[in-house]
Amino acid sequence: MFKNVKYAILLLFLMAALTACNTTVNANSPIPSDNVDQTEVEVIPSEQEITEEEKAELELEKKIAERKELEKLRKEEKGEFYVPLVPLEQQREKKNLEIKALYSTGHTAGDELSKENIDAYAAYVKALADKDSIKANSLLAEAGKANKFERIVGLAAATEINGLVINVKDDNGFITYETNVEIVKKMNENTSVPIKDVKNMLQVLKDYDVYTIGRIVAFKDKNFATLNQEHSIQLKSGGTWLDPNSGNIPWVNPFDKYVWDYNIAIAKEAALLGFDEIQFDYVRFPDGAKKYNPITEFPGRNERDKDEAVAEFLEYANKELAPYEVNLGADVFGIITRTWDDYPEDIGQTWILMGEHVDNLAPMVYPSHYSTGWYNLEDPNSNPYLVVKGAMKEAIEKNSSMENPPAIRPWIQDFDWAGLEYGPDKVRAQIIAAKELGINEYMIWNPGNVYDPYAFMPTEIEKNSVYPVDKGELDYSEKSPADAADKYLSGMLQDRYSYMYLMTLVEDRQKSFDAFTETLEASSIRLLSYKVYNYEMDASSNNKATVNLDYKIELKNGETSEIIEKDDVKWQAVRENNIWKIKAEFENQ
Repeated sequence: MFKNVKYAILLLFLMAALTACNTTVNANSPIPSDNVDQTEVEVIPSEQEITEEEKAELELEKKIAERKELEKLRKEEKGEFYVPLVPLEQQREKKNLEIKALYSTGHTAGDELSKENIDAYAAYVKALADKDSIKANSLLAEAGKANKFERIVGLAAATEINGLVINVKDDNGFITYETNVEIVKKMNENTSVPIKDVKNMLQVLKDYDVYTIGRIVAFKDKNFATLNQEHSIQLKSGGTWLDPNSGNIPWVNPFDKYVWDYNIAIAKEAALLGFDEIQFDYVRFPDGAKKYNPITEFPGRNERDKDEAVAEFLEYANKELAPYEVNLGADVFGIITRTWDDYPEDIGQTWILMGEHVDNLAPMVYPSHYSTGWYNLEDPNSNPYLVVKGAMKEAIEKNSSMENPPAIRPWIQDFDWAGLEYGPDKVRAQIIAAKELGINEYMIWNPGNVYDPYAFMPTEIEKNSVYPVDKGELDYSEKSPADAADKYLSGMLQDRYSYMYLMTLVEDRQKSFDAFTETLEASSIRLLSYKVYNYEMDASSNNKATVNLDYKIELKNGETSEIIEKDDVKWQAVRENNIWKIKAEFENQ
């Protein structure tokens, strides 16, 4: 009986299954009518839209993850030179300001900073500027509490000073604050640092809107050269060369990429900390090249000129520092405003090569550094205004030959020399000399970091003057269109190709001076004589003129030549970047 019941139950299940199969809807089944019961289908709601804020958070999370991977790769690639990039939440842009800065050693910058003292000194300086002696005297006691560094910041709060140059790596090669870079830490493990809290120092300066420049002494690095003799300038006879002009110390080898990476790692960390600009000082070879060239060698030179090495270092530094959004500057000898192609100094500094890779060039135009005869002066040290004026004219002329010239920011002398006291009048005279030519930036060098407030207070005459001074038909080098033609032709007559390069419009010649020289040397024209008479300004533009001249040339044609004399020739002159240039056109050219 149980067996029959079992079979009956199985039969019922089988019939139910067959019925279900027959009612399955297939592709050809008719659409059921409304009165047919439908199986309810659960509707899944669409994903809720996210807000813009949530999108930004997701994007940031993605960028942080990508940055984490990038830093991992960079750490493997850079090794002991590794410096992290600026955190994503701290991204910034380069500042574009006209900088007027004071210099500070690491020891001065290591002084404590009290805003109360800074404000008290700033109030005192403002009273001096307002010629309010009663108020100044009443503030003197409180102002006197300010230490050297607080006074510097107070000057920035009260005068036209808006920047500060601070030693990051000093003249002996020592770092001025605690570093986290492996190789730099290793090179400075036995030295104390004068700036105990660099982050707080930078924050206070930021609170006072002070533009911060980290000075890095690049290739005159006694510390690194002593600890890494294989990376210093070598003697051909064996051993390390010692510089007799600097107290018999070794220099690092500017051709050595290991040295480059060391200095750039320091620069990156300074940028990461918050410095607005990196300034490379001693970005050159030692002076006295005629004496040491025959007895020294530079591993890694590979037949390059010294100025190629310096330019390539700056190009590399510019590229490596690009993600840190800092400005880049380089100090040069004052005489580099005049010399050409690193001749005759042979120290690796050529204005137009270096200037291509930096935001500003800083010629050290200290009058005390010039000898008799410069700028037609018997004693340049006694004539600070004329020295700086002459040097700035040359710098402007050099800049005018470049497609993307750097800013010119001269170093101004604020120290006594040869018994001559450099008071605020002489400091201000140098500032005015540059200002008259449209150069409003400067940096003040006082090795003791003691600055007289009056040096940074414009006189009434200065306040009532218009800058730059209008030269009328003359350019900023005080040349007329005729003078420009004379300089071009005298250069051609004497094979001084630099004169011709400077006096030719940028678009009318090759960018490379070497290529420009090769073209001239291959020219079929040889100038025999010339005479420039006068010029006439263009009625439609004060930046155009016509120059009247005669010339006599020899025109070569294979093995033969022809002498051509031309009178009453008219050449066009164009004022480009404040300097008159010439469009030279010879017959049959």
